[in-house]
Amino acid sequence: MKTLLTAALSAVLAAAIASPVVAQTPTAQEMRERLEKSLVLGPTAIEQMGVRHLWQQRLIMTEGTTALRGWMRGDSAFVLDSLGGLSRLSLQDGAVIWRSEVVGPQDRVLGVHRGRLDGRDRVFVVIDSEFIQLDGTTGGLISRKPSKEYLSADCAVAWPYLIFACASGRVVWFHALLGVIHHQGLVNGAIRGTPQVVGNEIVAAGTSGEVAGFIKDDARMLWRRNIGPVFGRLAEDTAGIYAASTDQSVYCLDRQSGKTRWKYFTESAITGDLSLFGDALLVQIPSEGLVCLATDSKGNMDGVRRWAAEAPGTIAGAIGPNIVVVDSATRTMRLLELSRGGLVATLPMGGAHDLTIGAGNDGNLLIVASDGRVQLLEPLGAKPKPSSLKIIPASKPSAEPTEAEGEGSDEPADDDAGEP
Repeated sequence: MKTLLTAALSAVLAAAIASPVVAQTPTAQEMRERLEKSLVLGPTAIEQMGVRHLWQQRLIMTEGTTALRGWMRGDSAFVLDSLGGLSRLSLQDGAVIWRSEVVGPQDRVLGVHRGRLDGRDRVFVVIDSEFIQLDGTTGGLISRKPSKEYLSADCAVAWPYLIFACASGRVVWFHALLGVIHHQGLVNGAIRGTPQVVGNEIVAAGTSGEVAGFIKDDARMLWRRNIGPVFGRLAEDTAGIYAASTDQSVYCLDRQSGKTRWKYFTESAITGDLSLFGDALLVQIPSEGLVCLATDSKGNMDGVRRWAAEAPGTIAGAIGPNIVVVDSATRTMRLLELSRGGLVATLPMGGAHDLTIGAGNDGNLLIVASDGRVQLLEPLGAKPKPSSLKIIPASKPSAEPTEAEGEGSDEPADDDAGEP
């Protein structure tokens, strides 16, 4: 009996050795389900948004740390975490270039900017009371300079200056490389929004209702104009300055003189930001919803409203012909047609904590999840990248770039040009 059992086991073992195990290839449905779980925004959201996945990286963070926000600057992404760590990633393939811990966990970071100054790559972290300058190649600390006043919002960039506004109404030209204040302007009332760069001009508006234009190079005042109090961000293009006021109006002002070109009256005060996409000006109006106004009113002094839609939230940017509105209250994203305001899709945010969209129809989408996953998407109309559909596991930062990568033209990196 024992001999028969031994023979049977030997036969089974021999058969197992003779027949190698064949790995089961996952089906398309199984692969899709895996991607839905592993990606911050999975295939369902990607298809409806009209984008494609390029790569996803997971940052190494200590337990209890969360990723907060991302910025795209030139060929890199910068991601801030709750411990004050700032990571630089390559937009080409998601590789981590460096991580710097120079920001305090309690500091309120308003912006990250990058430029080539004095022949070297520089990164500037703007917090509400200080400017931190980092070496763009290594992430090493170069300097910390106090702003002397609390900043109301992020800076405008006109290299070598970072131009910021204060609650005192001052508009300040801070020389980023030297760390000193070169010029100042003054607007009556506290300034809540970021000053706007319009060609060779800087424009800012105060809560007193005064809007003023300054020469970008030396802060000389070009014009002043009183409208209603302004609490949000202005918008601008080559034709005009656009401001939304608590006097229930949206204004279009002439760039050269500040005179009113048109004025759109609403039933409620407006305190939010303006967003400009081509010839379409978008604003959230409590009594009307999300409203699209034509920048060129064709001589109509009352302005021209193209459409209104029920789409609460913050305008993140444009993806091809659609705009993306993020509603943090319901954790959803809405895609609307820019041409007529029609609803294209309503999508859950999923694991996304922050969403940044680059300027223009070919702008990338940088998605940051609280757990440290960072995902890069691009519109379908953009030229495909070789790194498409890449998922990068958690890894240590890559080797520091060589000195040659920091050399080249003295021209600044394309930092904020075209931001809405």
